Amino acid sequence: MLFRESSADGAASALAISQPAHAWISGQLLREWAETPDAGLLLAAEQHDIGWLDWEVSPSFDARTGRPHLFRAVGAAVHAPMWEAGVERALGAWGRRVALLISRHGSLIYTRYVDRHRAAPDDAAAVDRYLQEQGEKQSAWARSLGLNAAALEHDSALLALSDTLSLALCGDLKTPIDVEAPDRAGGRRSLRLTARSHMPAAFTLSPWPFRGGSLVVEAEARTLPATGFATATEMRAWLAAAERVVFRAMLTPG
Repeated sequence: MLFRESSADGAASALAISQPAHAWISGQLLREWAETPDAGLLLAAEQHDIGWLDWEVSPSFDARTGRPHLFRAVGAAVHAPMWEAGVERALGAWGRRVALLISRHGSLIYTRYVDRHRAAPDDAAAVDRYLQEQGEKQSAWARSLGLNAAALEHDSALLALSDTLSLALCGDLKTPIDVEAPDRAGGRRSLRLTARSHMPAAFTLSPWPFRGGSLVVEAEARTLPATGFATATEMRAWLAAAERVVFRAMLTPG
């Protein structure tokens, strides 16, 4: 779960956005990408957080914040097995190509964003196990599908780009932020995402990588109370009856 904070009309508030909802926005972004990604990559982008499905139905409680745990506050000892289960779900539901891309995205997260030297021992062990076991599966699936390294790197980079953009649109990453977009020739170009002043949930992206002249993405979120929950029981009561709202973000050329 991630949180988009706002202070409209001087009143602080926040939206709780699930990981699968954020992933759905990743897919919406790629569906409008100028180079038109294939169906397997689009599905992988939309479902890359499939491992979080069960956790999002019943998230753990963070007593420090009085909220459900932010996804970044959940240790790898908890979420690495979830990622592994998500890859198996993807394999059973859609096959090797989608499972491969989701598995590789997990490996990217664990190599780029997790410092195993500073992680707790059980978290570091979970990361090492994921990278070893999933790496073997990734190699076997890529060989059986006849996918070369360049094609896989391109698709994985495009999935990672859509993930980063979605995290920023959902409020988890601060803007302006620079991201790298891959091209079919193996190169990269830098894009800058910037929040528009005095326009909530409105952003510019430059250079413009989408087919149309503007883009609106949306998902459903829950409204969080201004004050945190005192107990996990209170949080679960909120989960069962929370107001749901449609969250939108608008992108226009820089």
